[in-house]
Amino acid sequence: MRSMTGYGTSQSKNRQLEVEVHVKSVNGRFLEVRFHLPKEYSPFENDLRRVFSGWERGTVDVYVHRRPGAEVRMQTVHIREKNARHWSVQLKKLAKELKVSQDLSLRDILQMPFVMEHQDRLSLLPGELKFVETQLRKAADKCQEFRAREGGMLQNELLAQLKDLEAATKSMEGGRAESMAGLEQRLKSRLSTLATEHLDAAKLALETALMIDKMDVREEIVRLTEHIRACRDLIDDGEAKGKKLDFYCQELLREVNTIGSKAQLAALTQVVVQAKSVIEKFREQVQNIE
Repeated sequence: MRSMTGYGTSQSKNRQLEVEVHVKSVNGRFLEVRFHLPKEYSPFENDLRRVFSGWERGTVDVYVHRRPGAEVRMQTVHIREKNARHWSVQLKKLAKELKVSQDLSLRDILQMPFVMEHQDRLSLLPGELKFVETQLRKAADKCQEFRAREGGMLQNELLAQLKDLEAATKSMEGGRAESMAGLEQRLKSRLSTLATEHLDAAKLALETALMIDKMDVREEIVRLTEHIRACRDLIDDGEAKGKKLDFYCQELLREVNTIGSKAQLAALTQVVVQAKSVIEKFREQVQNIE
């Protein structure tokens, strides 16, 4: 089981290049990978996206920083010698015409327009894309390790909450038995008062059955127990899917709400409230599961 929350980073450099990658993951209904890349890597986003092909859910932000080494940066400076000669001639000519000192230096010429140009290095270095992908995989693996650790803690919390819900279900079974016993006593008392009246036996039997069905929560408790078992199986196998567990949360709450609507005892109603509280906590944690 993995959480959807995680973080991983990787950094490596050589004489020509330094690459730093950060992978941050938070909750999301579906898998959404958002890349924040230098312009040199933008054409290769789809190639890098394959690193996350095995991920199920979560909003993932990927930050990649590229820092060329000093050797590479020197290669991006271009001197236009023709333009430098042009400016040298023109400046000397101007100084002569104005009859001023020809205090002209190389720095002056380099500062003239179109003499020294800094060019962005758009082309990748040999093997650079593979280098970047390696760092991305390392950062993604670290993020997955983080998510797995978080998932282990979530697993323990979810199992503890299911245990609390099982205890509440057993209390509901006891409350049901007490409620049905009370119903039986009320029916006997009611029938004794009607003993002297002319009664339609079939109609009386039907009304009695409807009353029992309206108050009996046996079927809801059975389904609730089954849903709890299914949730436990999903969690225990280590490959629990957040979407499936979220569906079971809805079913758990549906059954408990139905039991609450049928409850005739204050004690049973109290247990229902406790069970709903446990389910809400369970559902909050499920929202973090991949």
